[in-house]
Amino acid sequence: MSPRPGRCLVIGYEGVEPPAELFAFAGRHGLGGVILFARNCPDAPTVARAVASLRVGLAGADPGGSPLVLVDQEGGRVERLRHGVPRLPSARELGARGEAALAAAVTAQARALAALGIDGNLAPVCDVVQPEESGAIGDRSFGADPGAVARLAVAHLRATRAGGLLACAKHFPGHGAARVDSHRELPRVDKDLLAFEALDLVPFRAAVAAGVPLVMAAHVLCPAVAPRPATLAPEWLRGVLRERLGFGGLVLSDDLEMGALAELGAPGAVAVEAVNAGCDLLIYGRMLEPGLALAEVAHALGAGVSGARLAEAEARRQALGGAP
Repeated sequence: MSPRPGRCLVIGYEGVEPPAELFAFAGRHGLGGVILFARNCPDAPTVARAVASLRVGLAGADPGGSPLVLVDQEGGRVERLRHGVPRLPSARELGARGEAALAAAVTAQARALAALGIDGNLAPVCDVVQPEESGAIGDRSFGADPGAVARLAVAHLRATRAGGLLACAKHFPGHGAARVDSHRELPRVDKDLLAFEALDLVPFRAAVAAGVPLVMAAHVLCPAVAPRPATLAPEWLRGVLRERLGFGGLVLSDDLEMGALAELGAPGAVAVEAVNAGCDLLIYGRMLEPGLALAEVAHALGAGVSGARLAEAEARRQALGGAP
């Protein structure tokens, strides 16, 4: 049986109850995961019920798929669940408290999220913030010193693992020098690979060495390294992340519905480019409704990505197994 292209997709949905359309999509195409947003997370008991419903419904719709349930729960201004789990301050403030305090807080948060059935937290942010940065990262970063960011990011991912969750290093290869917010438009960073190696890649190299299971690719264009944004660039995902840094885990895209990619092609074509470049899972936060565009993405992946590549991506996701 050929790999199901929908298993390369992580999708969001509206409301607190998983909709029938989500299960129908998984039944037709397969599904790699679900991402929860604030709109899905009014409180912890509701999330626990929704995740349990997701598990049952998706097991019936896509047997053997074992999709991941993911959330952005960085702390500070990026927290999807604000009632019923330990709250964290921004990375900047948390890092200033020291590694021991950070580890205790992150472990407690991870245990609470894992108890709800969530598999992974899309953190820590490994971006090294730089003076020209737009503010999209800002205090979500541990700071401006690459060594300190690396040290704190590793402490964070180890604490996440200790709490029973998958951690995700983001936003590779670094959003810390981007002058615009990739939610709105495509940032261009005019640095060569040596400059990235000396600064932005330091925390990612440390996270990979510490065994981080997930890395999120950023929609950042670095013309000196690749002609396409990192999410769509094999030069970054295969050449740097896998070959130079030695990452063997799963590469997750940032949300492909962000404004940075709006002018780069039809959704299906961009999805094919991302998977062929090296992304194993693609996030779509809102495209389930009305569902047509997401179905087109699944069909495009089936036609434009080899069975071997789909199987490779599937194997990496299955290897995670929802365990840290």
